[in-house]
Amino acid sequence: LQDDIKAVKEEWLAKWMPKLTSNETPMNPYRVVWDMMHTVDLDNTIVTHESGSAREYMSAFWEARAPRSFIGWGKSTQLGYSLGLAMGAKLAEPDKLCINVMGDLAFSTVGLDVETAVRCNIPTMTIVINNAYMSIYDNSRFPVALEKYNVKSLSGEFSEVAQAMGAYTEKITQPSEIIPAIKRGITATEEGKTVVLEFITKDEGEYSKF
Repeated sequence: LQDDIKAVKEEWLAKWMPKLTSNETPMNPYRVVWDMMHTVDLDNTIVTHESGSAREYMSAFWEARAPRSFIGWGKSTQLGYSLGLAMGAKLAEPDKLCINVMGDLAFSTVGLDVETAVRCNIPTMTIVINNAYMSIYDNSRFPVALEKYNVKSLSGEFSEVAQAMGAYTEKITQPSEIIPAIKRGITATEEGKTVVLEFITKDEGEYSKF
């Protein structure tokens, strides 16, 4: 049975490798998650995802090795919830790297609470997947607001906002910079700094059903 499961997983993963290892720009968010997973110490890291697309990018591919190292949550839309989860995880496990992965809309909802982490000396790492778009909802959900108010489009310099609140920040635009930026972010958390890394990505609407 183990061999059968392994074979199915390998076949499935092979289909996704072009996205997971993509060199395209704007970056593919799957590449961000993939590189992050292969950079952090999985045995000493706690991660959580945001609702919406960030959940889809992470939940199928992240390989948790330790109990309670992946804080997953279901079909819920409390945008911004992951930021508080990461802060709580860091308070509970101060010696572990605690990361939340959120989209630009989620950061727009609760991003000012990064100041709470800074003020209270909670050195979390927030990964912002910024595609300047509300990806997971199709256009049929907003037939009026989409046309009149362009409701799905987003803008903002999120790393600059976080920097103004005292966080260590970087804006990353190239795939080759993903791993170096994450490593610098890890070092910053070890120095006691709250970290926000903003990755400029494409609008990726394909999600795994595995």
